[in-house]
Amino acid sequence: MFITLIAIITLLISSQFSGTGENAYQKLIRTAKAIPQKSNIKHGQWSIYVIDTENGNVILDINGEKSLAPASNLKLLTSAVALSLLGENRQFNTYLEYSGSINNNGTLSDNLYIRGEGDPTLGSSEMNGVLPLSSLLDHWVEAIRARGIRKVNGDIIADDSYLDFMPLPGDWYWEDMGNYYAAGTSGLCINENMYRLYFKPGKKVGQKAIVIRTEPKVPGLVFFNHMKTGPVGSGDKGFIYGAPWQYYHQLEGTIPAGVKEFSIKGALPDPAKFAAQSLYDRMIKNDITVTGQIFTERELSGSDKARKQFHVIKSPPLKEIIYRLNKRSVNIYSEQLLKIIGKEFKGEGTLENGILVLEDWLEKRNIYTEGLFIHDGSGLSRANATPTRFFAELLSSVCYDTFFESYYNSLNIAGDPNDTGYMKQMCKGTRAAKNVRGKTGLINRVRAHSGYVATRSGKLLCFSMIANDYQGSVRSIDKLHEKIMIQLAELP
Repeated sequence: MFITLIAIITLLISSQFSGTGENAYQKLIRTAKAIPQKSNIKHGQWSIYVIDTENGNVILDINGEKSLAPASNLKLLTSAVALSLLGENRQFNTYLEYSGSINNNGTLSDNLYIRGEGDPTLGSSEMNGVLPLSSLLDHWVEAIRARGIRKVNGDIIADDSYLDFMPLPGDWYWEDMGNYYAAGTSGLCINENMYRLYFKPGKKVGQKAIVIRTEPKVPGLVFFNHMKTGPVGSGDKGFIYGAPWQYYHQLEGTIPAGVKEFSIKGALPDPAKFAAQSLYDRMIKNDITVTGQIFTERELSGSDKARKQFHVIKSPPLKEIIYRLNKRSVNIYSEQLLKIIGKEFKGEGTLENGILVLEDWLEKRNIYTEGLFIHDGSGLSRANATPTRFFAELLSSVCYDTFFESYYNSLNIAGDPNDTGYMKQMCKGTRAAKNVRGKTGLINRVRAHSGYVATRSGKLLCFSMIANDYQGSVRSIDKLHEKIMIQLAELP
């Protein structure tokens, strides 16, 4: 079935174009060999590896076995293994539970619990088919009322014990922590573990930018504000410095002048605690009394009270989560899935166990792993290192899996203005447009593109290109990679 899918994909792409592609391969080789000598690359490293998916032949190999930082290209591995082991239609549950009993007057004698099983989409306003935060809280209140609870003579407890209590890898940068893209993992996620922080810029460049509010409101969060006003149109150059569990965060950098207000996105210090606080507030607003306090299982070091389950919320199917994960390069989704597969296949939801599952999966598939160093699931760690040969072999390996359609559809579409990914500006007006499907990767001095492209005759190729420690702009690397993509599409 999925062999047929590949044939259909490549036939449709190749049938849109014609031409002989004379000397196309020689042109490709010349172009690729010249890139390491470019002024913006020569002091850094660059690698490319290309495979024909039909027969496994290597089409191009320049530094293909060198270990390079891959940035978000690492999500290609995490998402493939998650689809393979958990299944495309796997869903993740979040439960409302209680201990004690409910009397005829609607009084619960003990605690109310929110128990998570790692769903990264809970309360997200960005994920289709998911109740956004405010609607979710209303929904929970309705479920509590439907169970007959009007008063809680106990605590509101967020059970975040499904995954471990080490939210971040040890080698993530301090500059990243506190920002939304470095949100920590949790057994109970909420709102993609992020919030928006709004500023009023000054009238002049260099003036202080005033903190207005957060959305949603995060109880207890305090800012030491050093944020300045930058030039009009300068965009988001602001950073939030703050570690997990810590509620004192420092603001540095600039936000642009010339707007009434401007927001940046931060990471919730304790997503599970925030979920419990938010539910508590919504219950009080709806005249449901709570006599106790707000806790997480992390704070309580576990609870052995018997509980009764009375409501469940299911996530979208995994294939839809992977779609957003790869299209929008969502780090928290990758990190959650890595720990979930660690939990399911090694017994505990830790980073280390998740990496062991990845390595076991790769070994069974006989994919090239020499020079492979994995430190997280998203690629944010600069300590990750992968050869481009690894990515090409990975992409080739999954072509005939039952989940391939979902995986392929989750990748960015080059030159497609209607795509939600990050490659819509690449390859426009060429044979590679709406042909190349790929994943981008970007961290400091790292730019990567890996994916699929069909040749003129309909051959489906897997490619991976990574630049490390380059000089100049990201766009200058994109132009080099774009040229390669176009020439791959021109091959006969």
